[in-house]
Amino acid sequence: MRGKKIATLNQAIREALPEIQKAVAAYPQVDIRMRAIKFSDDAAWHVGPDPVPLADFVWPELETSGLTATAKALRLLAGELSIERMPRRGLPPVCILISDGFCTDPREDYDAAIAELGKIPWGIKAVRLAIALGDESDYNAAELLKFSNQDAVGLLKAHSPEELVTYIKWASVSASVASSRGRSRGAPAAEETSNVALESPPPMITSNTDLF
Repeated sequence: MRGKKIATLNQAIREALPEIQKAVAAYPQVDIRMRAIKFSDDAAWHVGPDPVPLADFVWPELETSGLTATAKALRLLAGELSIERMPRRGLPPVCILISDGFCTDPREDYDAAIAELGKIPWGIKAVRLAIALGDESDYNAAELLKFSNQDAVGLLKAHSPEELVTYIKWASVSASVASSRGRSRGAPAAEETSNVALESPPPMITSNTDLF
């Protein structure tokens, strides 16, 4: 990811932070902490591995180049969602995968990383969303959709900077508020499903004259 995409991503996340703080202010009992993984040829912590309180979280300028090691990033995520690394009690974590390309790790590695998230308790309970950037020929929609566990939302496709900013704000705020509320009404209670079920985002009305 580079150029307009990475610049818009950095801007969108910074703009979303105060909106998350405002949205979850009604839940002072909830301690929200954030961290971020970056990936290109390899995967590494952009912020972390120790989570940072929301009030203290600052988004460092992200720059990436090279390949798209999505499987390595998901394995790093799965390791942090293990029982040993997570608190015994807590609300579901919110995990948002953002990508503009095909995973360059072997397909079996990607599928194994997805399967690992589907086995560990916090991977199952997490609210997992995926945002794809750019033209639909530039990424594998089916691959990214495997990460999401929100059927009503599906894969969020941002074709323009305006759509990316909107989706990042919606995903981060909606998921954080829903997680803070705990199990949503009507959500299935089976152990193998997420505790929180989001509704689909509002229809996107944009001019789309400024595409990626």
